[in-house]
Amino acid sequence: MDAVGTILAERERERVPWAAGALLAALLHLAILGAFFASSLARPLQLAPTRAVAVRILSAGAIRGENARPAPAPEAARPRIEKPAEEPPPPPSSKAVLLPAREEKKKKPTPAPAAPKPPESRGPEVSLPSSAEGQSAGTTAAPPGAGGNAGVGGAQFDQPDFHYGYYIEAIQIALSTNWFKPMPTIPTPPKVHFRINRDGTVGDAEITRSSGLPFVDRAALRAVLASTFPPLPADWTSPSVGLTVIFE
Repeated sequence: MDAVGTILAERERERVPWAAGALLAALLHLAILGAFFASSLARPLQLAPTRAVAVRILSAGAIRGENARPAPAPEAARPRIEKPAEEPPPPPSSKAVLLPAREEKKKKPTPAPAAPKPPESRGPEVSLPSSAEGQSAGTTAAPPGAGGNAGVGGAQFDQPDFHYGYYIEAIQIALSTNWFKPMPTIPTPPKVHFRINRDGTVGDAEITRSSGLPFVDRAALRAVLASTFPPLPADWTSPSVGLTVIFE
């Protein structure tokens, strides 16, 4: 017998333990079933309660009618308030007293147009002398009626050709109005030199001769700085005019 036949003959003579294998398989299945039941007892399954749902079957036409929105109800007409007809006023009684008519608010009278100013005349230089006259004959006092309070003695102009009587009178009036004499008698009248610019403003004001009393000098200087002068004459070519004023 060859080798293959020998091996086959030996296998036929071997006894297969079928009973042991079947027993092991049965034990294994029993163990799986026992574990399943043990787990189900430890955590029992919770089944959801059943719910009943009512279903109604409708036709297609009924469904369209239910989904369609109902037409809005017409708004009620608002009540219209009619204005009553105006009744004519009753005729006045014969015993009624007539009241005076209400006076209209008085209107402000329209101011009359201002009369045109007369042309400015160049009067003689009598109120304040020019520098040429001051050098030859000394400083003269302002004559009565020059327009202003007494106390401004006179002036000397730096430009001898400044011959405008109306402007000299305006200078006299402005200085006399603002000159407040500190004491009845001043031993030495102070002199103040200043310049009047084209627009009438004052510049370069200074005391050229002191009175010896500081409060008198300050009063004279204040009178110059507080004065307001009109613009220089239009035909005056120089941008300013200088003068020295004596305060008495």
